[in-house]
Amino acid sequence: MRKKRIGVLGCAHILDRALFTPLKSLEHLGVHAIASRTKSKAESYADKYGIPHAFGSYEELLACEEIDFVYIALSNELHAEWAIRALQAGKPVLVEKPVCLNTEELRRLMDVQAASGLPVLEGLMVQHHPWQSEIKRMVGGNAYGRLLQVRSQISVPFQDPERQNYRSFPERGGGAFYDFGCYWLQFLQAVLGLEPSGCDAESDFAGPGGCDWTFRASLEYADGVRTELVASFELPAISRHTLEFERAVVTVDDFFRASMGTYRIAIRIQDKQTGAVEKLAFEPQNYFVNQLAFFSDVLDGTTSNMPIVQSYERMALHERLLTLARAKLPGYPLASGQQPT
Repeated sequence: MRKKRIGVLGCAHILDRALFTPLKSLEHLGVHAIASRTKSKAESYADKYGIPHAFGSYEELLACEEIDFVYIALSNELHAEWAIRALQAGKPVLVEKPVCLNTEELRRLMDVQAASGLPVLEGLMVQHHPWQSEIKRMVGGNAYGRLLQVRSQISVPFQDPERQNYRSFPERGGGAFYDFGCYWLQFLQAVLGLEPSGCDAESDFAGPGGCDWTFRASLEYADGVRTELVASFELPAISRHTLEFERAVVTVDDFFRASMGTYRIAIRIQDKQTGAVEKLAFEPQNYFVNQLAFFSDVLDGTTSNMPIVQSYERMALHERLLTLARAKLPGYPLASGQQPT
């Protein structure tokens, strides 16, 4: 099998754990080139990680005929533009989340993707692990009776005293909900679908530049299931889904752990009547290894890609929830007689 050659746009900090380290476990993939707007920065990464080619512009990398697919690790507001340009250059795309900032951008990307016929994958690495399939099986099969509610908390204390990170700028997709809400919506989409009968959201948007430093959202489903999210850059570090069924409470705790390396993820099941606890543990895995292997299989035609319309469904609901939260702020500009939906 010929090694697939990856072209990387951007020199983001996440590349070490999202790409370079995982590639040590994937002999059929390798980074062929990296590009930055500053060539010296690209050359620094190339020297550090043994990358054959370094470019001082993204355009040069996209023109490289030897590249099999592009990994986009740019700031959020650049994802749509460079995903589109990569497709137009004939390159499949794996792009860090969120794939776009809004549905308007995503519609443009979807049009170009459809015309090119090339795959695009949004880098939501958690979806490439069997714990989600197991939770879906529990819900769909009423393993512990009817599902009553789902509570999720995703929080990572933000550490950037200079506030130069894109997360501090609303126009660049900053804030906790852009960072973490996509994981919540992807999980619900996989387990329950994304057709709620009602929804609500709130934040004081008191972070840098008016970003949401803590964001709370909820969805109500027609069958009575209620789902809740707390996403935060200021609360203690936690990544947890808790599902309450009629007869048991099921918890997936520390589910971000497998994004930091090769770790074991476990599902905890507590019987509500007896208090007995059962644990369903999976073999140690790395989300990013799984994601890269999945996309490689997509390119080989041995597995089907995640439909990009799923990203659109998530983004549409993301926009709706952000609008609801912002509409609660004093002086929010709604047209005369308009009500948030």
